[in-house]
Amino acid sequence: MARIGAAAAGLLLAFTALALLLAAGTGRSPVHGWDAVLTGAVADTRSPFATGAALLLHHVGAWPWGSVLVVGLLLPLVLLRRWISALLVALAWAATFLAAVPLAKDVVGRGRPAQGLVVEDSAAYPSGHTAFAAALAVAAAAVSPPRARIPVLLAGAAFTAVMAWSRMYLGVHWFFDTVGGALLGAGLGLLVWWLLHPLLPRPVTGGERRD
Repeated sequence: MARIGAAAAGLLLAFTALALLLAAGTGRSPVHGWDAVLTGAVADTRSPFATGAALLLHHVGAWPWGSVLVVGLLLPLVLLRRWISALLVALAWAATFLAAVPLAKDVVGRGRPAQGLVVEDSAAYPSGHTAFAAALAVAAAAVSPPRARIPVLLAGAAFTAVMAWSRMYLGVHWFFDTVGGALLGAGLGLLVWWLLHPLLPRPVTGGERRD
């Protein structure tokens, strides 16, 4: 599990470095230039179908509909009495969505792009929707049987990427807001996994596990 801890530290350090760069930026740095180009390129692909998909993801990643995904992951664990696994999911979600994201938004205070398709009144960095998706993806992999972890991680990475796309498409986040969200969510998910790993039972024959 040393690799999990190292990966968590690396992702969180990268998130912090990007936050400092954006907070200290003057608007003329390469980061801001790339932000404008990449975000604009995504927004230029708008169509009725894509707008509908992006709006659906907007609701999926926000309260109260986002709680459906969390409960959907927690409920089987509770029914199977996998208490530590359920705690891992709950902590990964709470640490990311309820604590770290609001704090980082307040500290960095980055403005959002103009003329978004939906109204958002919080700061831009990091993207809470993307952080939510990344944290949930890592938590889902952590509580999956070992043989299923790679497929779950790949599916979670795809979900996170699509969520990031939707935030830029809707014009409510810059590209690096979504990068920061992914770094933060994945980093905190891995950190919680690393911290709780000593309490998780080892897999038994067949890859199944019980808490």
